Amino acid sequence: MVVEYLFDLPYYHGYDLRAAPLIERRALLQSIIKKSHLIRYSENFDAPVHEVMASACQIGLEGVIGKRQDAVYVSRRTRDWIKLKCQRRQEFVIGGFTDPKGARQGIGSLLLGVHDEEGNLLYAGNVGTGFSEQTLASLRKQLDAISSDTNPFASETDIGKKAHWVKPKLLAEVSFSAWTKTGRIRHSVFHGLRTDKKVKAIVHEKSTVMNPPPELPGRLPRNVNITHGERVIDKSTGLSKIDLIRFYALVAPLMMPHLKGRPTSLVRAPDGIDGQLFFQKHMETHLDGIALLDPKLDPEHAPLIEIVKPIGLLSAAQMNVIEFHTWNSVKTAIDKPDRMTFDLDPGDGVPWEMVQEATLLMGSFLTQLGLQSFAKTSGGKGMHVIVPLKKHHDWDTVKDFSHAIVNHMAATLPMRFVAKSGPKNRVGKIFIDYLRNGFGATTVAAWSVRSRPGLGVSVPVAWEEVEKLHSSGQWTVANIHTRLDQGNAPWSDYEKSKKNLTAAMKLLGFSPRQT
Repeated sequence: MVVEYLFDLPYYHGYDLRAAPLIERRALLQSIIKKSHLIRYSENFDAPVHEVMASACQIGLEGVIGKRQDAVYVSRRTRDWIKLKCQRRQEFVIGGFTDPKGARQGIGSLLLGVHDEEGNLLYAGNVGTGFSEQTLASLRKQLDAISSDTNPFASETDIGKKAHWVKPKLLAEVSFSAWTKTGRIRHSVFHGLRTDKKVKAIVHEKSTVMNPPPELPGRLPRNVNITHGERVIDKSTGLSKIDLIRFYALVAPLMMPHLKGRPTSLVRAPDGIDGQLFFQKHMETHLDGIALLDPKLDPEHAPLIEIVKPIGLLSAAQMNVIEFHTWNSVKTAIDKPDRMTFDLDPGDGVPWEMVQEATLLMGSFLTQLGLQSFAKTSGGKGMHVIVPLKKHHDWDTVKDFSHAIVNHMAATLPMRFVAKSGPKNRVGKIFIDYLRNGFGATTVAAWSVRSRPGLGVSVPVAWEEVEKLHSSGQWTVANIHTRLDQGNAPWSDYEKSKKNLTAAMKLLGFSPRQT
């Protein structure tokens, strides 16, 4: 359903209202709009501009356009309105590209330019992030079709012999943090091609950028003490520590149901994701929103931890936590798993389409066993398939049965699946990791960020969405706002889908080991 919001009324019943002040035109508009699910009046925002901007940035909007209340209507740019952007974002002319490195396919980065007042195309830097595998392949075909031996830029590029030049015909929409003194853009992210503007119209836009106060985006509580919020944690996107904290403040209501009552382990990155990572399962001191569990649950170590309040996510992110991993059991029944997890981990040379197919096959086989399962992106390369269980069987039984399921899948489809871990065993195949079902083993929680370039997010998806996904890292810290409207809805039947495994074991011919 498409809902249209109306904010101005330049004409009405044959009358030209453009000379009337905006406030009067809007009053008339409000009086004539009847209650409707499809057409609505765009209300005024009666709040300080920095709060309006903070809310706009929090939900991922490009920014806000403000107009003077007494302004008349004119069909041109005027000082009566102003554009306030959460971040810089504009179109650039594509003048070339570089080759990909490592396992990446298609292109490495796009070489971008803008026109000066004389119409010369000036080099403005490059963009190498924001691409899906499908986009990289599609872009390479389009760029090869307009290849050129001539450098289209009138200024120095600092690229040298690594560049492949193209005719300046395509436009890229790119967000970035700032312009440098030399006319280059910093921390750029690709958002797509644009076909609705002329190439010659692309210039260095002089828009106003407004950065909201740190405590506003993401509804950060004012008592959260944030240090070194400006520190970049992912060089590939330029995202900082404060961006991560804002993200967790934003997704906390969706994430807490996946953390409630579960022992949680943390992945910390004190020097960003390119530095050394630390996996932490225990803690000796309390932090706001983080509880220490009964030492009897793991008597040989410091207490296990649980995230008990949304502020616990922020407390953890403040201490450089990137990822949150949870057990397959809850603290009140630590010895009886209440879910079974399958991590589909692709080896080298496995295309994304094969991961999608494998995920659907996994779900289909579990259905044949009488088990309802739920899927989520891992935020990395693979997919997770989760089976909710009644707290009936012990850890060994659940792990052994999950191993039997994986062995069956590998034996039935040996060209697709492998039941042994290790990079050499899964070249061109997918390892279904059943080891997540052992006592103390963990899996990254839904809505957790991953400590990988791009900062992908693990997101619950419906089964009918799996074949439409572009990658497991489709949603990231930067674009998660595009998914918040779905929330946990794809898993709405999770709680009522819990079963014990007895019937499924009989169907597969599995017998639990005797104790």
